[in-house]
Amino acid sequence: MRLEKLYQVTFARENSPRSSRITLLFFLMYILFTGSNTSNLFSADPDVRARTLRYFLLVFTPILPIPLLLYISRRRSYEVQFQKIYTAVLICWSFSILAGGMFSMLTEWYNYISKDVDIIMDVLEISDKDDARVYYVNSTARSDWQFKGIAGTRAEVLQAYTKEILLPSATMNINLLRLIMIFVFAPLLRIDTLHFGFVSILTCVSYMALTVKYYPVTDSWPFILNRILVLCFPIVFASVMLLRNRDVDRVVRQDFLHVWAVELEAEKATREKNLIAEENRTLKQELAQRDGDFNLDLTSPLHSLLAELKSFLDSVDMSDEDTQRGMNIVRNLARLDQNLFMPDISAQMKSEKEVDNDTKNWALSVLARKDYTGTTRAGGTMSHSSHSNSNSDNRRSYKDGLGTSGAGAIGAGALVIAPLQEMPTWEDQKLSQVKHRIQQDGWDLDTLQIAEETGNRPLMYVTAAMFELHDMHEEFRIDRVVLRNFLYILDDGYLANPYHNSSHAADVVNSVNFLITTLADGQIRDTLTNLEFYAALVAAAIHDFRHPGKSNNYLIKAKHDLAIQYNDRSILESMHLAETFFIMRNPLCDIFGRMKDKPYREIRKAIIEMVLSTDLSMHLQLVGNLKALLLQESTVISPTSSNNGNGGLGATLTAASAGIKAVTDPMMIMKVVIKCADIGHAAKKRKLHVIWSSLIIEEFFLQGDNERANNSDISPFMDRHSENSAKNQVGFFEFIVLPFYETVSQVIFASDFGAIHNIAKQNYTLWKEADRRQLSSIVAIKSEVFLNDTVQVPP
Repeated sequence: MRLEKLYQVTFARENSPRSSRITLLFFLMYILFTGSNTSNLFSADPDVRARTLRYFLLVFTPILPIPLLLYISRRRSYEVQFQKIYTAVLICWSFSILAGGMFSMLTEWYNYISKDVDIIMDVLEISDKDDARVYYVNSTARSDWQFKGIAGTRAEVLQAYTKEILLPSATMNINLLRLIMIFVFAPLLRIDTLHFGFVSILTCVSYMALTVKYYPVTDSWPFILNRILVLCFPIVFASVMLLRNRDVDRVVRQDFLHVWAVELEAEKATREKNLIAEENRTLKQELAQRDGDFNLDLTSPLHSLLAELKSFLDSVDMSDEDTQRGMNIVRNLARLDQNLFMPDISAQMKSEKEVDNDTKNWALSVLARKDYTGTTRAGGTMSHSSHSNSNSDNRRSYKDGLGTSGAGAIGAGALVIAPLQEMPTWEDQKLSQVKHRIQQDGWDLDTLQIAEETGNRPLMYVTAAMFELHDMHEEFRIDRVVLRNFLYILDDGYLANPYHNSSHAADVVNSVNFLITTLADGQIRDTLTNLEFYAALVAAAIHDFRHPGKSNNYLIKAKHDLAIQYNDRSILESMHLAETFFIMRNPLCDIFGRMKDKPYREIRKAIIEMVLSTDLSMHLQLVGNLKALLLQESTVISPTSSNNGNGGLGATLTAASAGIKAVTDPMMIMKVVIKCADIGHAAKKRKLHVIWSSLIIEEFFLQGDNERANNSDISPFMDRHSENSAKNQVGFFEFIVLPFYETVSQVIFASDFGAIHNIAKQNYTLWKEADRRQLSSIVAIKSEVFLNDTVQVPP
């Protein structure tokens, strides 16, 4: 019913103007033609005036409502009544035409013919004056007379024949044309089949009634056949026109339904588009503060309290001594960080004189933290060029920590060092090519391409190239065969995951090397010892060893053996470390085999801490530690502050204002370096970045497929059937990459890191552009945004 009403309204809006114009034109023409004898209204003959007046009443009275009906049809409130209105118009016309035709033929035309008959009789000298006899014309007098009987004088007989027989039969035949005109006119008004049928029935019944009444009764077969024709022709013609009108009506309705379905789909699409646009407007409002440089506050509650305490000390007028004491308290609290309530047993044992050495050593071995504490370091400031000489006096050499005996050492002659049986042929030419590519491409080295060029051994060749470039074999007395055995087993142990594979490990090794030795002319390299640099490269190489392509959360939900073994804490990272050190139990793969116990324990601690720091669940803790160090450095008092008379105001030098980087702790530096490298694909050039992104997204989807197969809840952004890669990556940048890079650029790296940081911001802008375009598929994002050179981002 609602759809029918919509059709009627739509039909009326489309056809009402046309129908009203046709009706108005026909109305004017009808008045013009039927009003031709208007002058008879002013005739001197009262009979003529009376007949003309009756004619106009019969013709014009039925059509008087037509102008009003036309006006109503153009009103919006009556659109749904279009069919009824024009049906009424057509009925008015039908009665006017039929009534006018009958009156005209039977009255006016009779008067014209009657005069003509009188003239003819006068010419023939037939007059009632000469012969007043009464004549009878009937079937009795004449057997061939087939009409009703006529009696009267000769003139009266002729006039009666004309009026009662000849003129009625002619009138009914001529009026068939009027009827045809009505049936032809109806489709022009766009009357539908139902209403056209109603008009046809009403008109045909009326005409048939007039025919029965006025058509002369006769026994003449020609007249009888003509009467049958006059009666049946309107029905046949109306039926044909009705069928035609039905076909037209059906086509119009089908067109309407098609247009309606298309418009319905378009309206649905528009509603969805408007809904999405509204959601986008809401998101844009929510993310208004995050346009441009995104900065997520990752400050811990403790750091906020310390910052507030420092601000309080800066604002209170105190003596230099009190200010110094307050700043020392803030600095010491900042150093404690998450160990705020843990006693420093190492410091206490060193200052405790009443405890014997054996007890001290026992307490330290049981209660002291096992974190990396750093090795003995030479005093003085390192020059930026010292990394070019591995035996520089500015960096302590570890040759004194190496030997042919001791824990884990390989005795001379105890074992023949030889390549592993399954070791592929080592190609020195490929190694030279990789070394050249490392030096040439730097941060943007494409290790995926290196994998293709080295027979899918990117980690083996890239790491070996690093050892060659930095002469680490000599420094740490690493046998080249043992190193190659180790790197082969390491490379081979990386599974064929889309992302966490040996190409990713090689990329992290290269990125760690770049950040330490190349960025800012090797500023970080000058800070680290050779052993720490060695540990950083090894940690980068092993950090995802035997990664299954599933997250820690997946292993916990699946109650995996690894989750049980490592107690749900840094599961994969612990596994990477354990599996690597199991490899080194084989003397043919033990790259630390010639180290003495102490340096071995130090490098093992460093590697463990670095790899564990790659666990994303430790990400915020690492950022918090960095901010704590920044806060710690900002409490340093200038040596001249005691003489400035400001009571500590303005005496504080921040790391940024002094041009000094806050972090000097080697372990913190190594954690930050490997973390920057691990998420470093976010800061690669756009085409390389999107390739890495598509690989990690596919790995996410594979995990989601497993979760679906196991009837488990699918992890966020890992359902390939509801992909939203743009939103996924925008979140990755906003919550992990950009806040971390922003923090480390303040506390560790020199201004040269700004180039890497800016590339990350540009890639983030491209992901935001993909999100703005409502692209969810990584395939579409790759082709329409990242690989589309017309999409530009500000440098």
